[in-house]
Amino acid sequence: MFNKIKGILIITLLLGIVFAAKFPADEYQRITVLFTNDVHGGIPRTEATFMNPQFPPKIGSAPAIAHYVKLLRAQAEAEGFGVLLIDEGDFFSGTPVGSKTAGKAVIEFMNSVDYDMLTVGNHEFDKGLVELKQRAEEANFPFLGANIVNESGDIASFLKPYIIKEMFGIKIGILGIATATTPSMSFPEHVRGLTFLPEIATTKKWIPIMKEEGAEIIILSTHTWTPYERDKEAALLQEAIQRGEWPDENKIGAPGMEVAVSVPGIDAMFTGHVHKGFPKPYEDPINHTLIFQNYGNGTNIGQVNFYIHKKTKTLAGYDFAVDQSAIITLLEDEFWIDTEIDSMIEARKAVAEVGFDKVITILPAPLRRANEGQSILGNLLCDAVVWSSNADVAFSNYGGLRSDLEAGPLTYESLFRFLPFGNRITVFKMSGAELDALIEDRVSGNSRGMLVSGLEVIVDKRKNERNRAEILTVQGQPFDTNTLYKIAVSDYLAEGNSGYDRLTTIGEEHRNNTGLMMREALRDYIVEFGPTTKIDTRWKLIK
Repeated sequence: MFNKIKGILIITLLLGIVFAAKFPADEYQRITVLFTNDVHGGIPRTEATFMNPQFPPKIGSAPAIAHYVKLLRAQAEAEGFGVLLIDEGDFFSGTPVGSKTAGKAVIEFMNSVDYDMLTVGNHEFDKGLVELKQRAEEANFPFLGANIVNESGDIASFLKPYIIKEMFGIKIGILGIATATTPSMSFPEHVRGLTFLPEIATTKKWIPIMKEEGAEIIILSTHTWTPYERDKEAALLQEAIQRGEWPDENKIGAPGMEVAVSVPGIDAMFTGHVHKGFPKPYEDPINHTLIFQNYGNGTNIGQVNFYIHKKTKTLAGYDFAVDQSAIITLLEDEFWIDTEIDSMIEARKAVAEVGFDKVITILPAPLRRANEGQSILGNLLCDAVVWSSNADVAFSNYGGLRSDLEAGPLTYESLFRFLPFGNRITVFKMSGAELDALIEDRVSGNSRGMLVSGLEVIVDKRKNERNRAEILTVQGQPFDTNTLYKIAVSDYLAEGNSGYDRLTTIGEEHRNNTGLMMREALRDYIVEFGPTTKIDTRWKLIK
């Protein structure tokens, strides 16, 4: 371990020499930004199964972040540069220690390493406003959300729109923008009384205000996203602009690249939400805003060193710490951990995970998710929901499945990581015609569709919208538009989230909130029938 860390420090030193020549300290001020996003409660040390499922290396997570931040701040004090530590939201939902403490354990960690700010994500509302406000009060740093307003049109009381930090005579403004689609991803009672304003229009409003208050460098911290296929989406955006089709400033759910091209004056932007990291930033070709995005779940920390011209107070350039990448994976054989922080987190984890190490069964092979169409894991979940609720059909959304299940001992902790949000099963009675319309909703436009059980359906994306789905059977019987069917979904989808708006039009007399937890249904199904399922004829997609 020592040799690897020594090697990293040597590389960092050599890079510092190279950039010291390019950006001499008498002319340029270095400001380093450390950034996280989508931590989702991933503060305990863990295993990097995404790197090697059979022999995963150890990830230091929050204890490694703490040690790294401490070392870097000591270096900054000795060498005369500034350090900012920021987060772009979704900080707690996803692990037992995150979810069972409603984020309290994560805030304790963030306080211990002195975060400068956090922009709220959509999952910050998972436990409701009361809990979120309590976390904001407990934090030693501000929660930002300039586009979240109350019924009077003022910024929500537990949030700030922005902060301005003065470092070495340079005023750095950080504006926080939440994703405006948050209400469509939350239970209505969790966001009641709040309005989420459009990302572009709100950013346009606040940047001049920040500059009037003296901000010289502008950073946008946002839970909007940079898409997986960044280059492809960037090309499509530029083609649209060349046709004169600029992004609508009142659009709800504008991604980061649309904000960057629409709003001048942003030096750097940090995005999140989709758990996809990029080693190097995207630079908007019109406004030259740099966009950075890290991976999620606490396995990495992002770092970029900015160099600001002292006389003009303008951003002159940037570099990275190692490997020409803004993303640092916190492998334990390369990065030491802070033992005090580790002990604090492990104590919280032990309480949150009582009974979670019990082995349910042994998986002979891994169970995987998919981003479209069928998957073994998606089919298994929907089969379990049909069985446990005695429904005819079950649907699930792809985003609700948060991890794969690896071969070997299957514990309740594994199921928690797969289904961390505690959703319960709601059953609706609906006609075949309503069922068909619901599926058509989910296959319109570029929608990925849905995970299903209990029916056979052919979806032909070549056909016109509202005529793409052909349901063949339900529970092995010919489909009938006049028959009443029992449809099971999570309570999250039952509230109309993720494009299931049609369910909100069904009367309460046709709705049964079963109270059955999806995670428990899956566990019981696996105990009863084993973990096997298959790819079959339930969902056939023609493109």
